[in-house]
Amino acid sequence: MKRELGTAFDGSSTPSSASVCALARSGTASTTPAPQHYCCSASCAGRNMAGVNTSGPGSVSAAGPIQQGLKEALIETLTAILSPVQEVRAAAEEQIKVLEVTEEFGVHLAELTVDPQGALAIRQLASVILKQYVETHWCAQSEKFRPPETTDRAKGAIRELLPAGLREAISKVRSSVAYAVSAIAHWDWPEAWPQLFTLLMEMLVSGDVNAVHGAMRVLTEFTREVTDTQMPLVAPVILPEMYKIFTMAEVYSIRTRSRAVEIFTTCANLIFAIEELEKGAAKALIFPVVQQFTEAFVQALQMPDGPSSDSGLKMEVLKAVTALVKNFPKPMVSSMQQILPIVWNTLTESASLYPPFPVCVVCGATPISDQRLTRSTKALAERSCTYVRTEVNYTEEVDDPIDSDGEVLGFENLVFSIFEFVHTLLENSKFKSTVKKALPELIYYIILYMQITEDQIKVWTANPQQFVEDEDDDTFSYSVRISAQDLLLAVATEFQNESAAALAAAATRHLQEAEQSKNGGSEHWWKVHEACMLSLGSVKTIITENVKSGRVQFDMHGFLASVILADLNLAAASPFLLGRALWAASRLTAAMSPELIQQFLQATVSGLHDSQPPSVRISAVRAIWGYCDQLKLSESTHVLQPFLPSVLEGLVQLAAQFSSEVLTLVMETLCIVCTVDPAFTTSAENKICPLTIAIFLKYSNDPVVASLAQDIFKELAQIEACQGPMQMRLIPTLVSIMQAPPDKIPSGLCATAIDILTTVVRHTKPPLSELLVCQAFPVVAQCTLRTDDNTTMQNGGECLRAYVSVALEQVGQWRDEQGHSGLWYVMQVVSQLLDPRTSEFTAAFVGRLVSTLIARAGTELGEQLDQILRAILSKMQQAETLSVMQSLIMVFAHLVHSQLEPLLEFLCSLPGPTGKPALEFVMTEWMSRQHLFYGQYEGKVSTVALCKLLQHGLNTNDKRLQDIVVKGEEIFSPDEGIRTRSKSAKNPERWTNIPLLVKIFKLIVNELSSVVEANATRAAAADWCQDSGDMWEEQEEEEEEEGEEEEEKEEEEEEGEDEGLAGHLLSDLIACNKYDDDYYEDDDDEDPDALKDPIYQIDLQAYLTDFLTQFAQQPCYGMFSGHLNGAERRVLQSIGI
Repeated sequence: MKRELGTAFDGSSTPSSASVCALARSGTASTTPAPQHYCCSASCAGRNMAGVNTSGPGSVSAAGPIQQGLKEALIETLTAILSPVQEVRAAAEEQIKVLEVTEEFGVHLAELTVDPQGALAIRQLASVILKQYVETHWCAQSEKFRPPETTDRAKGAIRELLPAGLREAISKVRSSVAYAVSAIAHWDWPEAWPQLFTLLMEMLVSGDVNAVHGAMRVLTEFTREVTDTQMPLVAPVILPEMYKIFTMAEVYSIRTRSRAVEIFTTCANLIFAIEELEKGAAKALIFPVVQQFTEAFVQALQMPDGPSSDSGLKMEVLKAVTALVKNFPKPMVSSMQQILPIVWNTLTESASLYPPFPVCVVCGATPISDQRLTRSTKALAERSCTYVRTEVNYTEEVDDPIDSDGEVLGFENLVFSIFEFVHTLLENSKFKSTVKKALPELIYYIILYMQITEDQIKVWTANPQQFVEDEDDDTFSYSVRISAQDLLLAVATEFQNESAAALAAAATRHLQEAEQSKNGGSEHWWKVHEACMLSLGSVKTIITENVKSGRVQFDMHGFLASVILADLNLAAASPFLLGRALWAASRLTAAMSPELIQQFLQATVSGLHDSQPPSVRISAVRAIWGYCDQLKLSESTHVLQPFLPSVLEGLVQLAAQFSSEVLTLVMETLCIVCTVDPAFTTSAENKICPLTIAIFLKYSNDPVVASLAQDIFKELAQIEACQGPMQMRLIPTLVSIMQAPPDKIPSGLCATAIDILTTVVRHTKPPLSELLVCQAFPVVAQCTLRTDDNTTMQNGGECLRAYVSVALEQVGQWRDEQGHSGLWYVMQVVSQLLDPRTSEFTAAFVGRLVSTLIARAGTELGEQLDQILRAILSKMQQAETLSVMQSLIMVFAHLVHSQLEPLLEFLCSLPGPTGKPALEFVMTEWMSRQHLFYGQYEGKVSTVALCKLLQHGLNTNDKRLQDIVVKGEEIFSPDEGIRTRSKSAKNPERWTNIPLLVKIFKLIVNELSSVVEANATRAAAADWCQDSGDMWEEQEEEEEEEGEEEEEKEEEEEEGEDEGLAGHLLSDLIACNKYDDDYYEDDDDEDPDALKDPIYQIDLQAYLTDFLTQFAQQPCYGMFSGHLNGAERRVLQSIGI
């Protein structure tokens, strides 16, 4: 239950009211509120009262609130909620909704919560409901608000009552009260509750353990939600007190001191976010205390575990140090010489089974000798909580600390914090060189942390599905092993050649020590072998290329033959070692001789056999995928051909025996096996296709399996000799699904079947078969027309787009019994998707279908095109979602490219929703959303269309465009500062109005800025892949100089760069960055129609640069440039305008 309490405080989802009642009855009510539906008026309350079920023992009287007084009725209702009788509970829960709309409800809940004489179960339940009451009724500006709003009189009474509950001895009640107090403070402090912080500070120095805990809980929650306007008042009060609490180890408990550090870290991160917008915030709010906190952090990290320190405290300290290094690197430079050796010792001493006192190479100082070690560092070195002994090999046991929420603060969490600290060093030009100097030792210890633990062996042996999930590259699992891999990949990306040399040296050293360990009788030596194989296989490219070029000395052939192959031939080796050996070999084929490849392939095929342990078979499947991938790249797939029949047999057996994660892995591998040799795939189609159909039908509710089945059908469709037989098996199955009554098949199956049909059509070389045109096409069209399921309609539209794109002529020639053509059916589907009476989401992809139809059918549409465009205008008036509006607007963007004048005439001939021409409506909607559009192709189409509109408007002096006025920029008061939620709620938005053509110009400048940013990010990523040669030392010095220059430049820019930053919510600022979307990142699966469009090939940065350069030479440019803000001017200056 303590763990659940902590979860609730982290803002996770809430359980049902039934679960709260059950918890309360058991005497351990969770502090997580139950979702409630509140009445909003007295008349509604009366109706609810009349409807309460009064039958059964202990039922709540409907007339109770009127006759007995509200507080007694509330106690009676809470008691009934705790009843074991379901009917009584249900009636009481309805009664709570009635009572909740009364003015005194919250006051009485607070009284019951803090009443020390009250029944425990009632107090706990009252505290739970009170917590939710505050969330939903306290302030009308709250996102969770439900009327009525608490009255000022009731608020005052509740604020008066609640602080006493922070001293409560029962931790669950105390925590609920703390949450309610912090939620109230978010809205009321300092204006309506100025004395709150004085009360909290008094509790912190009171010496009362409960009061200290209660006050700290309030501060923890409050600082997470603090606003930019509150932080200048909060930081000067809270931070000095947190420093006192943290440093007074003899007065406060470890957990309370940990919370003090957590509060400091939260404040540091929020102050950094404020500094991004308001220059000088950090200097005023956190710089004055950074030095003293840092010195205290250094001492805390040196403190041995005991009554005043443990791994949980050190974890919080490291998080705080990491936040300071990340957000405020300048003030931290002077402290790093102290911090780095201590962090290094914590990492190495805790991992090592080998030398007890490793050399400190992180800070570049002289080695730390035994004599130089302080008493505390020696104690740290001697600690029993070492990762290898306690976690990897289970040769010692350790009791992990537990916080007040029941969260286990295992040593692993400290390791995560250390790794995160190193990641932060890598990201900062001031500190990354310290990591580079430490690479040989750092990678040596990373490999130690990559070893399999005894816990993992137990779990993976019992559950092969978990083995697949945990060892997948994209796993959602997290462990020290995975964290160590992440860090290895990070340093290998940052310092490629140095990492290759360091990894080769570390692996060699580990293998030598493992040999000694093995000869000494250790049973765990193989874990080091496995970790070395994992590390070398994870960064295979930099290792193989550096060894091949001679830059790194490593006996790769010896490693393959004397370690990997030798381990495979051991009589009683661990299955996990055997599996890793198979996987590692598949990653290193570039370094193998043909004979060695043959040996490893034979071993891999043997590993698939059903007599092998599951972990070996699973690793063999991964190895098969690796061989297919690597040998395709080197155009050596002929080596695989003799093994393909055995591989297929092994995969089929595994697919029949496993489900879930293992099945997913098998299907991924089967898909790549299909691409190795078309002749083999054709001969095996009679096994592959029926298996895939059977799996698709059996696991139709699993989207991952369905997607993989689709991939396999795609590969079969692209092999001409497979098309006929595959379609004969697959199409009748898909047709029967699409024709089945919805209640006779699993939900979602029909939509998935249509998706698979789309894939087959897209990847079949035209002309399409009679099966596809005469059977599948009419069925998918009719299925789309008769369904009311949004996903089925969307997929149906996409399927018909595939038919129009691949085989328009065949579709146009087909006729049904009534003489309707295939094109008529397509038009019917378009009309349905655009029907204003259907959900807006049916139109999420209709823009693509219409654009493809216009591009391919063109003149054949005639007046039907007008009908489509009218339907799009109607749908636009209904739509609110960005994806839907973008889909619809893109139709007009495409027409700007192909039929601009007819489009303008058409839109001017129709009235929009305000009575003005529809052209103004379309332009207003487009201009307000252009900056939000996503997708590489869509971005190019819409942006180039804007250029054409601007060019047309100026060249022809087109009054239809020149007379339109749209929103320009939002207006902010100079003294408004950052927009908080409360400010946004109180002050409505105000905008300038500017001519449409000026807005288009500004949007084009904005698009140039976006694409330049995205291309710069891509270029930086590409630079990582360049061969760094021997330039690293010079580059490092240059980087440090550049880093200082850049910071000075940034400071200069920030001083004059207030435009464009105002108006952001503080929470939005922390949560997102405009360019995080990777604006021009390629989609995983590019749209085939987009790839055919010449617009897709445009270099947008070059196009816009050229367009704007020419535009700047026009006589009218002066009128346009007067509307530019500072950020836009800088974009144009960057291209010489």
